[in-house]
Amino acid sequence: MAVMRLTFRSKALRGTTDVNVIYPVKPKRAGFGDPEGNAIFYYPREGKFKVLWLIHGGGDNYSDWVNNTRVRNYAEDANLMVVMPSVRDFTSSRKDVDYFTYVAEELPAFIRRIFPASEKREDNFIAGLSMGGYLSYRIALNFPENYGCVGSMSSPLDIVEDLKVRHANSKTLVAGDTLTGTDRDIYALVEKNLKEGKKMPKMFQCCGTEDFTYSINVKMRDFFRSKGLDHDYFESPGIHNWDFWGEYIKKLIDWLPTDQRETNGHKFQ
Repeated sequence: MAVMRLTFRSKALRGTTDVNVIYPVKPKRAGFGDPEGNAIFYYPREGKFKVLWLIHGGGDNYSDWVNNTRVRNYAEDANLMVVMPSVRDFTSSRKDVDYFTYVAEELPAFIRRIFPASEKREDNFIAGLSMGGYLSYRIALNFPENYGCVGSMSSPLDIVEDLKVRHANSKTLVAGDTLTGTDRDIYALVEKNLKEGKKMPKMFQCCGTEDFTYSINVKMRDFFRSKGLDHDYFESPGIHNWDFWGEYIKKLIDWLPTDQRETNGHKFQ
């Protein structure tokens, strides 16, 4: 597997930005101490890669998933390409830049120009932790025709409640009440898509039972279930930290419909 850092100029962000890309190189890891016969293959030999658009949480950046988890190993095992951008505004509170358009439209167009990344709905997945999970759901439900799966980890999916409770006095974020019923409100997006008969992505949602977003996640879980959506929910003891997300990024990738391949490990005789 190769991990690449790309720096390019974004029109939506009005400046340069960084993105990490995990690019699968081999269908199997070479056996330990036995390099002969383990040639490097550049997959897919035909067709294009399935892609996970993976978003960090508030205050972090494009490097955090690679630095804090084994996502590169999980991606290689699944023959999955992973694209990890930096995001500085998850709720479109800023007027000078447009991170929503950047992640939803500009970044995919850029990546597909330089990598064999599939454009098919069933081959594209978007997920994130904390605010990155909220943005993932916001994008996937605004563009349900573009994503086969969406995932969140410890995310304030009810952004209206989260802004009211935790960010009521913020000088930089929009007021929660202003988002009710808009295309930034997950409840409203689900209702809109159901009314219009749109097929929504399969949903992955997880949260630690000691996480401060736990009550929001339970309410959103119950809402998704009440609407009969294709939705899988997971919880276990845990707080809002990388111990939890490091465990669940593997569960998420295992849950995705990827091209799973066997790996070769060293066998002691």
